[in-house]
Amino acid sequence: MSDELEFFFDPICPFAWVTSRWVVEVGRQHELAVSWRPLPLAMLNEGISYAERMKVSESYPDSHRRGLEMLRVIRAAQDKHGPEVVGDLYTGFGELVWDSPAPDGDGFDPVMRVMAQRRDLRPVLEGLGLSPALADAADDDSHDAELRAAVADVRARCGDDVGTPVLSFSPPDGPALFGPVIDSVPFGEDAIRLWDAVYTLASWPGFAELKRSIRSFPDTPLTARIAGGETTVR
Repeated sequence: MSDELEFFFDPICPFAWVTSRWVVEVGRQHELAVSWRPLPLAMLNEGISYAERMKVSESYPDSHRRGLEMLRVIRAAQDKHGPEVVGDLYTGFGELVWDSPAPDGDGFDPVMRVMAQRRDLRPVLEGLGLSPALADAADDDSHDAELRAAVADVRARCGDDVGTPVLSFSPPDGPALFGPVIDSVPFGEDAIRLWDAVYTLASWPGFAELKRSIRSFPDTPLTARIAGGETTVR
């Protein structure tokens, strides 16, 4: 079992959110040093045309914009206070999104509209003892070069066809992979069983991919109406 991990995330990604809560659960049971690394989907998916994004949902491009804004604030806080604030900010910003009540209406679009809403990030910053003025970084692109460097770093470690989350074991030279994509957080022994399985596959020489596109959507308060059933996720 690796005792050091870099976890690349975007707060707007439901898959990264559920997987991150699993990693936190693993850390409660075993000594695990996690470095939380911002990875904006807005940059990672630049190769996907605007038209293709709109096919998913009209709110899809704006949701990625919200993720980028939150990651700019996280980078600004990291530059000022150090990397130790990143994990707590991810938790706080993620809860703003994924602990929102499920919207009325069927299907994915109502959820995506909530994901695309701009949020007041200042209460999260204040709750962590940080200056609320850091929220102004959401519209400041001066941190974009650092965020783009993370995209290049991830691609160098595990290739181009990835999203969030990315797990990088024993970084920077250990194995890295996109995933696991799971629909709910395992606890106790189940959390460790999954960790051991993922690490075994990641560290197996030459292992590249296991995948299925039909699966249940991540289960959060926001996504409660669409979680649990079979969905096809792009």
